[in-house]
Amino acid sequence: MDLEAAFEALAQGQHLKEIDVDLSVRAELAEYGVRFEKGVPIPHPTGFLSSAKIKAHLNESTRNWLHQLDVLSCTQSTNTDLLELSRDSDINGRVRTAEVQTGGRGRRGRQWVSPFAKNVALSVGISIDRSTTEIGSISLAIGLMVAQVLDGLEIEDVSLKWPNDILIDQRKVGGILIELADAQRPASLVVGIGMNVNDAPGVEVTGSYRATRIVDHSASCSRNSLVAHLINAVHDAIRRFEDFGFEPFKEGWKRRDFLRGRNILLAGSEPSISGIGAGIDDEGAYLIKTSTGVERAIGGELSLRIADV
Repeated sequence: MDLEAAFEALAQGQHLKEIDVDLSVRAELAEYGVRFEKGVPIPHPTGFLSSAKIKAHLNESTRNWLHQLDVLSCTQSTNTDLLELSRDSDINGRVRTAEVQTGGRGRRGRQWVSPFAKNVALSVGISIDRSTTEIGSISLAIGLMVAQVLDGLEIEDVSLKWPNDILIDQRKVGGILIELADAQRPASLVVGIGMNVNDAPGVEVTGSYRATRIVDHSASCSRNSLVAHLINAVHDAIRRFEDFGFEPFKEGWKRRDFLRGRNILLAGSEPSISGIGAGIDDEGAYLIKTSTGVERAIGGELSLRIADV
């Protein structure tokens, strides 16, 4: 039994025994948080993702738009899946989530690591009749809507770190990765969202930042309900952005700006730029107040980090 077959068996509730799995596969399963005790895997108390349970929490507008919802036990990357599907079919209204990703991706080629059946890996295929030059500010708009989903869980101190990080109490709980499937208007996007629900990586994985998980800040969080509310958030944000652009989201994003007033460093530029975070402009670019003036960071492979922490 290979790794994917083992994940499939676990997600289907099969009584998988240690003797059913090769030693090498058991070692791989351990990397994704699956441990064996007395010869059988320790069960996951949070339960598994369910298409029916997710759909039950979708609002009417989202249900009418949704074309297909795929709930997988295992895949390399939900974003990659939808990008590949977009080559031969329309992915608008197609949503994919998985219990585990073996090759999840973040921005700038980073790996998004998440254990089996504990967190959220979600990708939404959606079209928008706007210029692809606005993708950067679209990501900010979706980030704000995701933050509001966490507000609904009565979580305090939810902030946003430009361009795509969701923070709780100054620790990263999730991120957004938007990839372009088709630039021709209406543009076709894949919106990927990863959220730490029941598990968060330690500093040995994250290195330069601290992470947290939703269960440490909320009395109750159903992954099925959360996935549904995230799908609603993406759909609502895209439809609103399509009609009005970034303007309706700008002030809400500014109020949650984690970097404003902090000493920050812009990575990915040559040379690197350091200064004080000065907020976003009307196009969603981040402004950095330096000794020589104000520099402007916009999308692409650029990344901002705190310089004094």
